Amino acid sequence: MKLAAACVMLLLCAACEPPGKPGPEPVSQEDITDFTVLFTQNCSGCHGLEGRNGPARILNDPLYLAVMPRDELRKTIENGRPGTAMPAWAKKNGGPLTDKQVTALVDGIEKHWARPASFKNTKLPSYSAGDDHGNPANGKKVFAKDCFMCHGPGMRIGPVTDPTLLTLVSDQALRTSVIVGRPDLGMPSYRNLAMGRAMSDRDITDVVAYLSSLRPVPPNVQPEHTVENGPGQGSGNGPGSPQQKNNESKTGSSVRGGNK
Repeated sequence: MKLAAACVMLLLCAACEPPGKPGPEPVSQEDITDFTVLFTQNCSGCHGLEGRNGPARILNDPLYLAVMPRDELRKTIENGRPGTAMPAWAKKNGGPLTDKQVTALVDGIEKHWARPASFKNTKLPSYSAGDDHGNPANGKKVFAKDCFMCHGPGMRIGPVTDPTLLTLVSDQALRTSVIVGRPDLGMPSYRNLAMGRAMSDRDITDVVAYLSSLRPVPPNVQPEHTVENGPGQGSGNGPGSPQQKNNESKTGSSVRGGNK
């Protein structure tokens, strides 16, 4: 009897709610600042659920985060990488994320995956070579000594000297790959490429200069540097490419979506 009475009371209480009463206000997408939710919804498709094992650049890597400046990480999220599959995520650039959400992603990536204490006394290579275009002749020697055993023609990983591949990647993409490697795919970082020694910043810059020199350059177009993962130096026909700019200079049309 007591159980039956309790059930009746529950039914009566439930009946007290007026029909059609609205439920709790759903959380606006713009109010979400939880890192896990933001990363899963917006980044994991390319960078992997835990920031690794995706088709795009690994983010869950303390070395990568130690080398890449925080401002560069933020700019990449905000602006994307023109000419690649990486879109702009900031609302001011047509993306879905507010400034607060971009900050939450940057903070979360560094909080969860960066290990600054591990590199406290380590002199790391610079993320960018800046205005130093390197020495291709020396880079060819370094490549033969430190890279050929994996990336030479017919070797186990495959050639990175292929003109088609080099047309699709930028100098910065090559530099980042040499420095950081792809630990999720078994490629070692610069610390273990030089026959068990760390490659110098000079050698890294020169290797990139050598690979860059192998890119096919369209006729009458001067080579130019581009952002990480963007069209290759002096090559390609996509937005912002030298070929497109050359064509547009003849037609007077404007460039939209070019490199920033």
